[in-house]
Amino acid sequence: MKKCLSLVLIILSMINGASQETTAPEIFRKNEISVNLLDMVVAGTIGLNYERIFNNNQSLFIGANLFDTYGYYDVGTIEDNSAFSLRAAYLVYFSNDKDHHGFFFYPQLKFRFGEITIDDNIFIDIAPEPNFSSEFTYDIGGVSAGFGLGHKWIFANKFTLMLDVNIARNLGNFDDDYLDNLELRLGVNFGYRF
Repeated sequence: MKKCLSLVLIILSMINGASQETTAPEIFRKNEISVNLLDMVVAGTIGLNYERIFNNNQSLFIGANLFDTYGYYDVGTIEDNSAFSLRAAYLVYFSNDKDHHGFFFYPQLKFRFGEITIDDNIFIDIAPEPNFSSEFTYDIGGVSAGFGLGHKWIFANKFTLMLDVNIARNLGNFDDDYLDNLELRLGVNFGYRF
């Protein structure tokens, strides 16, 4: 009987010891880099983003874009693009349960420099050639301020997928003969946390 009881106690202690697996503490990753693939595919914009993660589900987002466009205007007819933009945003995540992912809101400030040249096709009935092609260049330089909303998913505590939409209003002297004062942008960002 003592052997049986000893065997049961040994088995129970082994089961109890095996059920208390020790897991490594989760690493708090404070940095994230990402690219906006939607802008790259739709507008040809090459963007690189950096997000510094703070406590209390907040972070600072900084993005730099080469060959930027103004709200996807004329994306099919761009001949030359020298536009560059810098954007800073302060992300506030709404979730109390999720750590720096889920739904978020952000105010933003954007600085943009450069010009865009488009192929502006004009159809003239009296011209000898029915399709007369000309180029039109406009400046998209300026400062804009706005806000955005989005949602971020995190996979394996390293990889992120972020969908967002933002709207910004131009500040100061802005030539609104061709462009609107409000700019709407969308984002599909893929990122890596480290």
